[in-house]
Amino acid sequence: MRKVTRLLLCLAVVSTGLALPTQVRAEDRDNPFDVYAKFARKIVQVTMRGTKAVKEVAAEAIPRIRRLQENGQHERAREVAAKAIDTIERFSAKTRSAIREAASRGVDALMKFEGKVPPDVLRNLVEGLLDLAARAADHVDGVEKRAIDAIESLFPQPTPVSDRR
Repeated sequence: MRKVTRLLLCLAVVSTGLALPTQVRAEDRDNPFDVYAKFARKIVQVTMRGTKAVKEVAAEAIPRIRRLQENGQHERAREVAAKAIDTIERFSAKTRSAIREAASRGVDALMKFEGKVPPDVLRNLVEGLLDLAARAADHVDGVEKRAIDAIESLFPQPTPVSDRR
């Protein structure tokens, strides 16, 4: 009899659990600080992945360009450099776009708390997220510029001749 009672009790618990709503949205249980943290992490992750990809492209291209130059294949070295720079610019653009997208989604998620939290708190969180996104985009720009400069520095530029009279 005890086993039957336990079985019925387990069945009642399981059926009650199935009757509860199965979808709980994050916004239903998050507070604005959790939402801010979630999107701030997303911005940082996107930034780190994008800058890592840019650095890897440059790190892979530079030794290859040097080998081609040492072998006298200067035209091929320029082609490899142009392709690497194009890839770096594309990765950077995609990364900045993903940063903007994450920041926009974060602001939208934070604005769902309008009227539920003090306006100054919400404003500070939104401004903080947008500031983080701007700094992340600046970081991507800096990494892009350094990577392109490293590749371009492999090709000596002619020095301008000064006007001597």
